[in-house]
Order: sequence, then C-alpha cells, then structure tokens
Amino acid sequence: MAVEVGLLTVAEWPWLVSRSAATAWAHVDPALRDRVNPQAVAARVEQNLRALLTRPGSAALVARAGGAAAGYLVVALVPDELTGLPVGLFYDIFVEPAYRGTGVSHRLTAAGEAHCRAWGASLVRRYIDPGNEPSLRHALREGCRIDRLSLVKVL
Repeated sequence: MAVEVGLLTVAEWPWLVSRSAATAWAHVDPALRDRVNPQAVAARVEQNLRALLTRPGSAALVARAGGAAAGYLVVALVPDELTGLPVGLFYDIFVEPAYRGTGVSHRLTAAGEAHCRAWGASLVRRYIDPGNEPSLRHALREGCRIDRLSLVKVL
C-alpha cells in the first residue's frame, strides 16, 4: 500500500478535529467526566489545535492511502522548559483502525521527525496514555525512551 504524507488540507480539518476530540474524550479522567461533556471537550480540542497550529514550526501532517486520509500527526515546535532550546512535540497522532499495523504510524513519525529537524529541533517529545500499549511499543521501536512520568491524584 502506497502511503504519502503531506500537510493537512482545509477539507480534512473536520475529520482531524473529530478524531482528535474522540481521542481526547477517551482520555478525560473519570473523576472529571461528571463536570464536563464530550461537546465541551471537542470545543476545547478545536481551540487548542487552532492555537497550536498558529505557532511557528507547527504542522498537521496527514498520511493518505489512495487519496484517503489514513492518519495524522499534529506536531509543534516548543521551547524545552529547562533549556529553552526548540523541542518537537508530537501533540496528537492517530491512525484510522483500518490502517493500523500497516506502517502508517511509522511514516507519520518519520515525517514528523524530519519536520522537527528542519525547524532546528534535536529532540522530540511524545505523551502516551499508559494504557495505550500499541502506541507505547511503537514509540519505543522508533527509538524513544521513557523520560518522565506524569502522576495524577483525584482530590
């Protein structure tokens, strides 16, 4: 299967936002779900994506197979909180279920890393839900290492 990665088109924006919103809702902590709804989370996701994609060095990359969107990677260039040096942030990566296990994620990762290098980043950071074992395995296969752990406590 031939997969090409390019920049997000205007026509693909609703697709990306809907997938990102669904993923975000799945990651809302159960302790917070009684105070928010999927529509509010979707609105926040779209607001965050729009703000992120206006930053220099940010891009939404889309993998296409036979012209159909197969997956995306939203990547940002952010300053490292300790050094201020530019770091690539893989903000959101998603592959349509029909294309999982076909190399789409690998192609998106390679394109995202090339994008970050072109903007002067020498490090890429990713955040993965600990229950998302396929994504964790993929990141480790692609050369990532566990850097920090994020801990939460319900109050």
